[in-house]
Amino acid sequence: MSNSLETLKKNGKSFYWAGHLLPKKYLNRCAELYSFCRLLDDIADTKTKSDNLKILNNILELLKKNKYNELEKHNIFVPNFLKNCELAKSKIIDLIDGLIFDQQQVRIENEKQLILYCYKVAGTVGVLMCIALECRNKYSYKFAIDLGIGMQLTNILRDIKEDAELNRRYLPGQLIKNLSPEQILDISKDDKHDDHLIIENAIKTILNISDLYYKSGNNGLIFLTFKIRVAIAIASNVYREIGIKLKKRNYNWYQKRIFTTNFEKFKISVKAYLNVCLSLKFKYPKHNENLHKHLKEIL
Repeated sequence: MSNSLETLKKNGKSFYWAGHLLPKKYLNRCAELYSFCRLLDDIADTKTKSDNLKILNNILELLKKNKYNELEKHNIFVPNFLKNCELAKSKIIDLIDGLIFDQQQVRIENEKQLILYCYKVAGTVGVLMCIALECRNKYSYKFAIDLGIGMQLTNILRDIKEDAELNRRYLPGQLIKNLSPEQILDISKDDKHDDHLIIENAIKTILNISDLYYKSGNNGLIFLTFKIRVAIAIASNVYREIGIKLKKRNYNWYQKRIFTTNFEKFKISVKAYLNVCLSLKFKYPKHNENLHKHLKEIL
């Protein structure tokens, strides 16, 4: 097993599970992409914020100048299929910009900032996945961005407490009366805290928003070949299950971290396969442009 596949197996369990359905060429490409994104993510979280910022800005400058050899000297290996692709470079730049944002005092204030952040750190990866899977229909990128955003919203809801411990708040201040990370941690330690309802309502709102992005992302699977479509549908639904379980748990965000068991993954996989089979379409869907109203300045 390659190092990239090992990284995917260890850290991207949902994607690795679904990846078994991908042709070997595309599984390897997706694993390389995952490893690359994981490396950037690790750089953003490893050292002090000032050191991280310096390293990320250095990577950004080398990338803009197409100095891939220089990047490799620093053990930053851009997958070959992304090199010399201007679209890929622009999305990686947006991705790194999102990681640079994480080096500040993170206080998301409103839905626009939330969606823009999710685009940068995950919607961009959706487009890079299209490139990895050789999906060349440019219209498909809109749906890929949406799937990435939906998944990142799930990620944020799963990690509310962990992010607060890192002095980060991705829940929009407008939804939670500008509670600070410290206040969020205080709430997590008291089952009867008066402000639990504020966070629960914010979670409900963001889950509803994420559902819109998941729906759009899943509509866009038609641009993929059948086997790849099934694999991405499984990965999407396995990840989406985290939000569904959070809802079933009465929005209890502060106790045990939510994950999906292998048996749950199996059930979700069967259902996703059947849904893809039953929803075979030959007409491309119309994209809901309202989902990108906050991204007009960057797309």
